[in-house]
Amino acid sequence: MMGKYGKSGQMHTVEALIALVLIIGAVTFASQMSPKQVYTGGDVKTQLFLYGKDFLNLLDMERSDHTSWLYHQINGTMNGSGWDAAANITNEWFNTSLNAKGVFCKVEIVNLTADGINVVNSNASFGEPPKEAVTVSKLVTLVKPVRVYEVRLTLWYA
Repeated sequence: MMGKYGKSGQMHTVEALIALVLIIGAVTFASQMSPKQVYTGGDVKTQLFLYGKDFLNLLDMERSDHTSWLYHQINGTMNGSGWDAAANITNEWFNTSLNAKGVFCKVEIVNLTADGINVVNSNASFGEPPKEAVTVSKLVTLVKPVRVYEVRLTLWYA
């Protein structure tokens, strides 16, 4: 059953079929990897969470004396020297480009004790946050005596 081209014609047909199966498999695999839905609400909350985490981490960067700007704000507010940590943290927020982009914040300093949770300092320059707001927190430990405070940063888009 050899035609005028011999057996080489059949080989080209088999190679073409294998190539076709590979291409169909690759297209099927690629189409399964694409997202099925667009999640806009979750993306906004994730972005706000990351903004807040980055902001608090920058304020809590360690200095050469093994403290941080955030530590000194909490210590200065709690030791009676008249500092207002929540207002100072909010002022630092004003210095970011996020404030101009419509990302607003509320700052709370919370004392965590064996008796419970007590808000000791708060600043809501932008008013109360909506229920869709995202809260990020950072723990700050003061020594002599040991006290643990939580800095809560609540973020939302206006």
